[in-house]
Amino acid sequence: MTVDELDDEEVRKQYSIIIDRVPSYKERKAEYEDELQSDDEVVENARKEVEAGIRNGRKHDNLLTSTISAFLPNGTVQQQTGWTFRGAEPLSEYNEPNADAIFCNPDRNLALIVECKTSLSSPGNALTQIYDAADAVREYRDELSENIGMEIEQLETAICVPGYLDEQLAQRIEHEEQNGDAREQVYVWRWHYLKEGERIDLFTSFDNRTRSEATHDSELTQVLNSGVEITKERQATPSFFPSSHTFHIMEAAVSQLLKKRLRNEGPLREFTDTELHNILTSQRHLPHYNANEIGTRIYDGLMDRLESDNLVTTIDREETELTAGEKFYRYRVRGRSVETVLRNLQEKYRTKAIDRKIEIKAMREVIEEFDEDQSSLGDFG
Repeated sequence: MTVDELDDEEVRKQYSIIIDRVPSYKERKAEYEDELQSDDEVVENARKEVEAGIRNGRKHDNLLTSTISAFLPNGTVQQQTGWTFRGAEPLSEYNEPNADAIFCNPDRNLALIVECKTSLSSPGNALTQIYDAADAVREYRDELSENIGMEIEQLETAICVPGYLDEQLAQRIEHEEQNGDAREQVYVWRWHYLKEGERIDLFTSFDNRTRSEATHDSELTQVLNSGVEITKERQATPSFFPSSHTFHIMEAAVSQLLKKRLRNEGPLREFTDTELHNILTSQRHLPHYNANEIGTRIYDGLMDRLESDNLVTTIDREETELTAGEKFYRYRVRGRSVETVLRNLQEKYRTKAIDRKIEIKAMREVIEEFDEDQSSLGDFG
C-alpha cells in the first residue's frame, strides 16, 4: 500500500511508529509543515477540502432529516399508514455496517432500512452499503428488535436520492439483478427540493421489474406513489446524527448551550461537562434508541477535538458561577453575544481543520522520506 492510499488515521499511526524509532523525523515534519503553510495553493486546496467536507456533511444530514420527518409523530406517513421512525444509524453501537435510518410497521412486524445519498459517484458502493446493513440487521435481529420495541420478522431496504439521480441508481440495481449480484430487492426513494417545498416519492420505472416488484408490500406504496410533502417546521427534528460531521455536532451543541445561557443569564462563554453531555445524549437531539451510549462516544470525540484544537480550555470551579458539573470549560474565542461566540468558534474550527489537513500532508512527506531512506540503506547493504 502506498502512502497516498493510507487514510488520515493510518497516516498518523505510521508517523507515530516512525518517530518512536527515529525521533529526528519530528523536526522534518515541522520543516515540511512550514513549507506547506507558506504555499498559498496548498493552503487554498486544504481550505476547499475542509469546506467541502462540512458542506457535504450538511447536505447528507438535511436529506436524512427530510426523509425521517414524514415518519415522525404526526407526520404524513405515520398518520396514514402507522409506519414510524425508530432510530438513526441502527447498530452503530456495535460498530457494524448500518443504514441511515430504520422505520417500522408494528402491525406487521415489518422493518425498513434506508440509506440516504446526496451524490452517486459509485452506485455499486451505495448498494453494497445497504446490502451489508441488511446483513447486520439480520445478524443482530434479536438485539435490534428489543431496542426498537418490535419483533423484526420481515426486512425491506431502500435508498433515497435526489430526484435527478433516480435513473442512475435504478440502472445499477437493474444491472445487479440481471447478473444475479443483487443481495436485496432495493427500492428507490426520490427527494425533490421544489420552490413550493420538499417532497419524497417512490421511483417505479424499472425496466426489469413489474409494478408490484417496484413498490413496497405495504401501505407505504400508496402514500409514496402520491408523494409525501415534508413539513419540518411543525415537528421537533433531530439536531445531529451518530456520524454527523464534527463541525455540525459542535454547532448544534454549542447553540443549545448558548441558548441556555440566555435563559438563565449564566456566563456566556462557559459550560460544564454535564451540560454538554446531557445535550449529546438526549434523544431530542440525537435520534438513536441507545442515545446515552452513542452520545457519550460523541461527547468524548467532540471534547477531544475541542481541546486539541484549543477551542476550549479547562477552568477551576472557583473561576465560574456554574455548579452543575465535575469539569468546567471556557470557549477560547471572544464574543459578548450568542451570534459572535458561535461565529468565532466556527471560524476557529475551520482554521484548525486546515492546519490538520496540512499536518497530515507533512506526515505523508515524512513517511515517504523514511521509506526512501530505508530503501537506500537496504541497497547499500
